[in-house]
Amino acid sequence: MTVPEKDRPELRTGDEDTPQAPGGSGRTLREAFEEARVEPDDFAQE
Repeated sequence: MTVPEKDRPELRTGDEDTPQAPGGSGRTLREAFEEARVEPDDFAQE
C-alpha cells in the first residue's frame, strides 16, 4: 500500500541549513588557482 503524497513526511537534504550567498564569489578561476597555490607544473603530462 502506498502513502498519499500529502501524508508523507517531508525529507530534508541538509542543504537548507547552509546559507548561500547570492550569485558567484566574484573571483576568476585564475584567482582561485593562485589562492590555492596551484601551478601549471601540477598538471604536467609525462
